[in-house]
Amino acid sequence: MDRPPSKEEVLLDWFLGDSKEIVADLKVAVANAQSVRDGIVTAKSELDLTVQAATRELVAAHRELAQTLRDVKCSNADAARSVAATSQGAVSAGVRRSIPLLVVCCGVTATIGATLGAAVAILLVRHLV
Repeated sequence: MDRPPSKEEVLLDWFLGDSKEIVADLKVAVANAQSVRDGIVTAKSELDLTVQAATRELVAAHRELAQTLRDVKCSNADAARSVAATSQGAVSAGVRRSIPLLVVCCGVTATIGATLGAAVAILLVRHLV
């Protein structure tokens, strides 16, 4: 008959059995960690591509915006020049049209003033003499 295993042998078998389970669990954990790492590497490369594409789109949008602003600035400058030219033409036309009217008004006023002055002078001469 075989002798019963000693306490040390039982503990060693128990420890080795637990160690085998721990090693198996660690292998599964390492495999999971490796798959997570591979997923992270893949996600990083995809994210890099996405960031590069977004950067290119942002640069293109910025260029379009800058071009649009330049176009608007040019059109606003053209509109301002047009308004200035139109208003200057309107002022010149107004001055040209108002000068004859001013001459007539000044002439009429001067004539009336001279007539009144002469009338007052004649009246004063008659009363004083």
